[in-house]
Amino acid sequence: MCIKVLDKKVLSSNGKNMLSGKVYLPDGDVKGYFHVVHGMTEHISRYDSFMSLMAEQGYITFGYDHLGHGYTAKDDSELGFIAERNGDDLLAKDVKVFYDAMKEEYGDLPYYLMGHSMGSFIVRMATQYYVTPTKLIIMGTSGPNPIAGAGLLVCKLIRAIKGSHHISPLVENLAFGAYNDHFKSENDPNAWLTKDIDIRKKYVADKYCTFKFTVSAMHDLISLNKNCNTDEWFSSVAKKMPILLTSGEDDPVGDYGKGIRICEEKLRANGASVVTKLYPNNRHEILNDTCREEVIKDILDFIS
Repeated sequence: MCIKVLDKKVLSSNGKNMLSGKVYLPDGDVKGYFHVVHGMTEHISRYDSFMSLMAEQGYITFGYDHLGHGYTAKDDSELGFIAERNGDDLLAKDVKVFYDAMKEEYGDLPYYLMGHSMGSFIVRMATQYYVTPTKLIIMGTSGPNPIAGAGLLVCKLIRAIKGSHHISPLVENLAFGAYNDHFKSENDPNAWLTKDIDIRKKYVADKYCTFKFTVSAMHDLISLNKNCNTDEWFSSVAKKMPILLTSGEDDPVGDYGKGIRICEEKLRANGASVVTKLYPNNRHEILNDTCREEVIKDILDFIS
């Protein structure tokens, strides 16, 4: 099937930045919308091949660079900075903002929403407050973090002393310092992302993947994680739509599967229709690891 790729700009919920997005249009019958929400310190173009494939399967597939990311940032000085306050809520609102723009242009269709990593936290909050997709795919997420409250406090203290744009190695180490512990023998700080060395090399060479989060953005990230793992979240979204939880079994973000199982148990306890799939010997970016074809098949099976 031939597809058409369009650039699309939509005003962010912050009223200042234009969300820089891409739309992949199928040629023929349309089955629905497929909305991709990317992760921390990356950008939507990293999903080009996946989004093209989804469009070939008949879905109008789209996504955009978050605030503080990619081409949504007005210049390099905005990379890693989301907002002075409440950036977590702006990220969740932008899911609705971009989806509404698509719906206005192409009409009402079944709506499938997928978020990866930080994007998984964003879609979890978006589905609590702003959108109700036909089905939800939560990829590379995590369960409750017992030190999230302490992390927020540290971020607030550093922001008060050094300002919201300060980049804190301390906060970064607290958040991600242990992610590569299982892969130290590979001598690559990004080994936790994927087994694919070529993907890791491209990641390091990409300036839209190697910037650092400011202390305010780290506060937003931790807030997203904390808020999407409350009892209120699990009870409020459980019966709204079927959910696919998917992750690499060697993904430190999901505590090597333990956090994913906790999410599954809490959702089921609240009456959710949830499918969980963990991929053995695969890491954080399962769309960039050796299980990629299986992941795509499982997603297509789930939404169809």
